[in-house]
Amino acid sequence: MLSDTSKGINDSFKYLLASRTMRSVAISFTTSALPLYLLYVLGQSLVEVGATYFLIIIFTAFTYFLFGMLGDRVGYKNTMIIAEILPLAGLTGLAISTFFTSNPSFMLLIVLISAILAGINTVGGMRGGFSAGQQAFIANNWRKEDERVQKLAKVFTVAAVGSIVGSLLLAFQGIITVMLRPYVAAELQAFVITFRYMFVVAAALLLFSMTSLFFLKEAPKKEKKKTLLIKRESSPQVFRVVASQIVTGFGLGLAIPILPAMIAKAYALDATVASQFIGYMFGVSYILIAITSFYMSKGVYKRNMNTVKLAGVVRAAQGILIILIALVISAGTHFPYGTYFGLLVIGIFYSGYALFVGVGAPLRSAINMGGINSQDYGTASAIIGVAGELPQASVGIAGLLSEAFPQFLGFPMLVGGALVSVGGAVYSRLLKKKGNGFG
Repeated sequence: MLSDTSKGINDSFKYLLASRTMRSVAISFTTSALPLYLLYVLGQSLVEVGATYFLIIIFTAFTYFLFGMLGDRVGYKNTMIIAEILPLAGLTGLAISTFFTSNPSFMLLIVLISAILAGINTVGGMRGGFSAGQQAFIANNWRKEDERVQKLAKVFTVAAVGSIVGSLLLAFQGIITVMLRPYVAAELQAFVITFRYMFVVAAALLLFSMTSLFFLKEAPKKEKKKTLLIKRESSPQVFRVVASQIVTGFGLGLAIPILPAMIAKAYALDATVASQFIGYMFGVSYILIAITSFYMSKGVYKRNMNTVKLAGVVRAAQGILIILIALVISAGTHFPYGTYFGLLVIGIFYSGYALFVGVGAPLRSAINMGGINSQDYGTASAIIGVAGELPQASVGIAGLLSEAFPQFLGFPMLVGGALVSVGGAVYSRLLKKKGNGFG
């Protein structure tokens, strides 16, 4: 009976992969497009874009924690299904907002509510490969760390492939906007119409993603949840991860959420060019993430590697590349050899950043759950998630710093990159452990 149960769990994993693929198409498009939507359609400044993301992050952190605690009580599969309802409602609302361009105040209200519900707060990376309850679901179904790394790496691989498609949708949006120009009164109107249909496509994909989750099989928990938060034996691991997450999260909040808007402003790009460049840049980055995650899923990390040290090193390297991007953004149109060369350099640096994301994300996700009692998987992953999400509210500061230092637009990214690198060092230091080939 146990073998039949294990076989059913393993066979149903394909539905999680299908869900993450479709989810990633929708999320990667929306995370890349939303800053441009706020900047060009709603005419927000970087300060206002940062304030919008501040509200999104606060709400996302709250729901992540709530769903994590819920998962330990109602099951992680059910939590993932419930957690998909909010972004589905948010994407539907963003599509509806495009019908109210004649009433900017009402349109802004709809966009704010929809963006907060969607909880889409970080561009690029592996956002489509994460959702509340997912880490706990994988930890509960596959108890060994090497199994978790491989399963998570497969999730991140398909998420990256889906994200490639999502990024190409953003680039395609710019192309369609150009094609619509002869048939509408203004270029902005064409931009808004294209957004409308893209948001509808994203919402439909998220609906299919949620449907796929119903076919998952979940291993029964050994014990029912008996504590409100976490057991004492789980606390040391959770606190170690939380400490590193706070530092890194604050840095990522300064550097990443409004990156598309910062690039567009630094190089004075029009809406269609910005859509195409951001779409292609993220598309290439996701290809690299897919490749590195695929190799991680094959177990190459086990070849005499200290996985905790490796996870910390690649995170520190991400911070260095963020600093380099900040310097190029700050140069703006004065970058040597012109605007297009500057954009090319940003694309190259961001591709390097993506390579390290592909290596580090599955490693950290698996390592973080080590030493946590099975009763606490949901709540622990929620606390860890909140510790990474909530500090990203520093995006509100990022907008203010960008406006305060217009001659050095990338200043918040510079600070953020330094903090991400420090976060990598803190991670290696705090999570260093002995035995089992994992450090």
